[in-house]
Amino acid sequence: MILLGLWFLLILLVSVMPVSGPKTDLPADKIAHFVMYGLTSIFVFRIIANKTTGKRAFYLSVAIAALYGAAMEAVQYFLPYRSFSFGDIATNTFGAFLACILYMQWKRR
Repeated sequence: MILLGLWFLLILLVSVMPVSGPKTDLPADKIAHFVMYGLTSIFVFRIIANKTTGKRAFYLSVAIAALYGAAMEAVQYFLPYRSFSFGDIATNTFGAFLACILYMQWKRR
């Protein structure tokens, strides 16, 4: 549980840090969002899976990761050196969803 808290703190710190370099059309930002929130949903799933059903753990972990991602985007809205993006929220949510599904399938083997 402490490691999950540290993970959330790391995401917060990365989300509020100024971004350097020019904006490009490269998908590196979206890949980072996809992976970061995919890992978040897996970490949450691993913690709550023993306390509830698999289906409920799946929905909760994806919701928690997606909501935290949306909250980080809301924080960025108020920072002059960052920007709010619905595309990032969608990428966060899709990353959380797909990673959790793949993790559940992998655990079944």
